[in-house]
Amino acid sequence: MDFRLVRRLGHFLAVAEEGHFGRAAARLGISQPPLTAQIQALERELGVRLLERSGRGTRPTREGEALLPLARRLAENAAALEDLARELRAGRHAPVSLACVTSALFDYLPPLVRALQGARPDAAIAVRELDTADAVEALRRGEVDLALLRLDRERHPIRLRPLGTDVLVVALPLGHALLDAPDPLPLALLADAPMLVLPRAISPAYSDAMVAACRDAGFAPRAAREVGSAMAQLGFVAAGLGVALVSAGMARLRPPGVAFRALAGPIHAVGVALAWNGERESEAVQLALAHADRLFPMPAVGEPGASP
Repeated sequence: MDFRLVRRLGHFLAVAEEGHFGRAAARLGISQPPLTAQIQALERELGVRLLERSGRGTRPTREGEALLPLARRLAENAAALEDLARELRAGRHAPVSLACVTSALFDYLPPLVRALQGARPDAAIAVRELDTADAVEALRRGEVDLALLRLDRERHPIRLRPLGTDVLVVALPLGHALLDAPDPLPLALLADAPMLVLPRAISPAYSDAMVAACRDAGFAPRAAREVGSAMAQLGFVAAGLGVALVSAGMARLRPPGVAFRALAGPIHAVGVALAWNGERESEAVQLALAHADRLFPMPAVGEPGASP
């Protein structure tokens, strides 16, 4: 777009609407000679005379009248373009990209996305399902703006805002003998059960919490198989290939062929946090944090889940 042409069309519109060069110049905040020069330059560029003077002021010529509607649309589009560019520079209306671990897809993702959509209806929101390790790397590389993940502490430049606490439950295939065991289930009863586990690289903090809980119960977990995702854990459990320790949020999926039992304790898992790159903070990040404060208020000191 030739912005000089658009600017000159705006000058032409001002004179046509005011019917007077002096009043148009005052409206535009310029003196009359530069305004006259701009109109003359526009007439030379278009090859037609646009305005004519009369005893009662200035009015468009026949050619000027024909050009007025298009000139107005161009001026409006140019103004809208400048407004959008200003919004984008401020971080508003830019697309928002969000990574999310599987176990946060139902409890945390929906209310946060709905809040962002309500606050920024013109901004596209893209969601990618990633494990914690991949989400951290996506934040580092600037591929996503925000992430819902399981991380127990900040790792520069990744910043965290905890959203909630979580506990581990055991996923058992239907018909498993432990379904007749006491409820909640003592974790020590899983000592000989083949476990379906996630590779530690996917979510180190979550994996370490699970292993530590088993050791506290007096055994080391016997990994029957490593699987690539929390959903795969449930699928393999349903197939009777083992049992799995998963977050309580996964139980809300109610997959067929899988039963869930609470664990005695309870046994706390690494909770979900809203993460962002502290070196890439944007208006979208600030907006998400404000909504997180409203949707997932931090517990007061002394309450369960509060920081010491």
